[in-house]
Amino acid sequence: IPESDLGRKISIAFDGVFRNSIVWVNGHYLGTQPSGYMGFEYDITDYLNYGGENVIAVRCDVTMEEGWFYEGAGIYRHVWLNKTNTLHVATNGTFITSAVKNNSADVTALAKVKNDGLQPNNFTITQTIVDAAGKTVATANIDNLQLKSLQEDEYTITIPVNNPKLWDLESPYLYKLVTTVKQGGNVVDIYETNFGIRTIRFDANEGFFLNGKHVEIKGSNNHQDHAGVGVALPDALQYFRIGTLKAMGSNAYRCSHNPPTPELLEACDRLGMLVIDENRLMGINNVHLDDLKKLIERDRNHPSIISWSVGNEEWGIEGNITGARIATTMQAFAKTIDTTRAITAAISGGIGNGISTTIDLLGYN
Repeated sequence: IPESDLGRKISIAFDGVFRNSIVWVNGHYLGTQPSGYMGFEYDITDYLNYGGENVIAVRCDVTMEEGWFYEGAGIYRHVWLNKTNTLHVATNGTFITSAVKNNSADVTALAKVKNDGLQPNNFTITQTIVDAAGKTVATANIDNLQLKSLQEDEYTITIPVNNPKLWDLESPYLYKLVTTVKQGGNVVDIYETNFGIRTIRFDANEGFFLNGKHVEIKGSNNHQDHAGVGVALPDALQYFRIGTLKAMGSNAYRCSHNPPTPELLEACDRLGMLVIDENRLMGINNVHLDDLKKLIERDRNHPSIISWSVGNEEWGIEGNITGARIATTMQAFAKTIDTTRAITAAISGGIGNGISTTIDLLGYN
């Protein structure tokens, strides 16, 4: 870590460590993450030796499995060293939705900004929508903002886009939202988010519609593993797998049975593959709802995702009143974070009772 980084906010982010990981930096305990499928991030700003050596230690314990399938072990997803100004957009701090009507779209852009500094800060936000060719198609400003020390807040603005190119299976067009934070006229943070403009809806009698057109969902359940590499898939292999599925006629992918690596979702966005994004554990306590929240906040800008699955084949509860109560709470909680997608759960028995009586979209295994 160069000495010039002193004064910046620095964190280390793991996309996935299997499992029950404990992390230290320079001998300082940072935290424990039980799940091998949840990404996590630790602030290491105050622990670092600036201009000197730093030691990161990670301990994994795979004594207990998390699923019943091959799961691997160790640091099998990407690790990132993130450096920002003390005034910055929060990790996974944007949420982009769109309302399409005729030849225009109203794009609503939310940005969560954090002030990790020890003094209050005045600032402005500029939201810029850029097309696939890098051309600016729309921009908007939010001025005269202030955050007190060690606080965060969300700021929302709606930006009209004329003649938008819609994301669909045949032409998965992506835009980019560039969120720029300025302080005293100087740029202190730039945060980029890829997104697509499209509409989705489910009809109980007619099925699924993408951009107003009926689409028959023909998909498969997939674990993140591959011959020869196990669960530590190179990014290019994600594209190969999604491309191969499309070539065999598939148009949808269910993430069995846990949050996927972010690069899988990027491949689905770029190649045109619908996704059911799946949570690992069902429950109503903080450990369960916090994981569900992290999943949705991380992934909600991917146009490929059409539904959130709150769980898979919970045999002990799926057909009884306990399961119905848990699913009801999780579904309601998910909709406090994202109201644009239907909630589902994979059910292997007890149809007509339990979870199936309360969930938006019945998943039948």
